Amino acid sequence: MIRHYTILLPFNNTQPTATVLDAARQMVGSQGYVEGAFCRQVLPIIAGEGITLPGDYLAEFEEEGRQQAEAARLKYLELLEAKDIPLGDLDASGLRAGWTEMVGSGPEGIGEYARLFDLVILGRSVEDSAVDWKTTAEAVMFDSGRPLLIVGDEIPATIGRKILLAWNGSTETARTLTGAMSILTDIDEVLVVTVEGAVVSGPAGEDICRHLNASGISSTARTIDRGTSSVGQALLEAADQFSADLIIKGAFTHSRLRQLIFGGATSELINTSSVPILLSH
Repeated sequence: MIRHYTILLPFNNTQPTATVLDAARQMVGSQGYVEGAFCRQVLPIIAGEGITLPGDYLAEFEEEGRQQAEAARLKYLELLEAKDIPLGDLDASGLRAGWTEMVGSGPEGIGEYARLFDLVILGRSVEDSAVDWKTTAEAVMFDSGRPLLIVGDEIPATIGRKILLAWNGSTETARTLTGAMSILTDIDEVLVVTVEGAVVSGPAGEDICRHLNASGISSTARTIDRGTSSVGQALLEAADQFSADLIIKGAFTHSRLRQLIFGGATSELINTSSVPILLSH
C-alpha cells in the first residue's frame, strides 16, 4: 500500500514562498496532499472590562484580513502553477494541493487545524527579525501534536537522507523522533549528537543509536564538548561537519519562559539554522 502523506503549509503573511512548496514536494513525492492555509484573526468586540472597540475599526480590520487572505491565496495558486502541482481533493490520488481560509484567533487556529495533518512546514528567513512566523511555529509545536519542519530561504537537494539527531534523553526528543520516523522513508545515515552538560534524565545517545541500528537505520553516536560555544552553535557546527540535510530536535525541553529569559538551543536553531529543522514538543 502506498502511503499518502498530508502536509499543511501555514501562511501568516501575503507572501508564501517557493522554498516551502519545494520542501513539501520533496516530502510527499508523487503521492500526497499539500494544503496552504491562512487564518484571519478576529478581534473581540469587547477588548477588556469596560472597553468596546468601535464598529468602524472592527470592519476595517476584518476587510484588511480578507485582503491579506486573498493575496496569499493568489500567490499560492501562482506558485502551484509554477511548480506544476495541480489542485485536487484530499481524498483523491497522486500529488495535489488545496487551500483553506479560516477565521479564528490567528496562530492558535492554525495550531489546532494542524492536528489533521502528518506534517507542518513553515518558512522563515534567517535574516528576518519579524515575529509572525515565530508565533505560528510556537502554536504548531505546542497546540498541534504534529512535527514541524522549518526551512529557510534555501533547502538542500535532499531532506532527511543525512540526519543529525540532537539527543538529550528527553521526552520531547523521543516524541520528535517517533514523528520523524513516520514520515522519513529514505534515510541513509543518522548521527546522534549529545552535547556534554545539555542532557536530562533519560537514555544515552548510544542507547538510542543501538535501537536505530536494530531498526535497520545506519546510526552512529557522538558526544561533543561545546567548549565556549552555546549548545545551539555546537549542534550547528556538528551538522555542518556531517553535511546534514536535516536536524531533528525536541522543542523546548526547558520551559518557554526560561528560554525567553536565557535563550536556549531550540530558539537559537530556529533563528539561525540554514539546515531544515524538524521539531516537536
